Amino acid sequence: MRPVAVLLFALMLTGTNIFAQTQAIPKKPSRNEVGSYNQANLLKVDLGVTKTKVLEVMGGVQKIQTYTSSSIVTKKEDVIINNPYNREFKTDSAGNTLEVLWYYTNVKKAEGDITKEQLTPIILDKNAVVGLGWDFYEGYAKRRGITLEQR
Repeated sequence: MRPVAVLLFALMLTGTNIFAQTQAIPKKPSRNEVGSYNQANLLKVDLGVTKTKVLEVMGGVQKIQTYTSSSIVTKKEDVIINNPYNREFKTDSAGNTLEVLWYYTNVKKAEGDITKEQLTPIILDKNAVVGLGWDFYEGYAKRRGITLEQR
């Protein structure tokens, strides 16, 4: 029992909240911050949860205005990122329909148009998460006879 008390005390001192749900997005986020926000929330998406729960965990459906900042000035960027960025429906070779929710997560390329490669898919079958990420999606689509466009 004593080690648990020490751990809880240490967490209180560091300000870490292990019970926090969805990470808060900054008031004037950059593209990188939106990508990091979505990456952190993706870690909380469990297999088998419903689309409603996914949207809740990912911060709801929202339009996020992005900003750039220098050491002196913060200015509005032309880019508004929808969250989820996009959604699409795919039909497999047996006629079953899958839904794919796309989230902006790539923080490596934070300028220019947003490309499919900068997005992470969450795949839903019968309103439940069956997997997420490009590797899973490509393998799942191949097994189900779904044609995908290039990243």
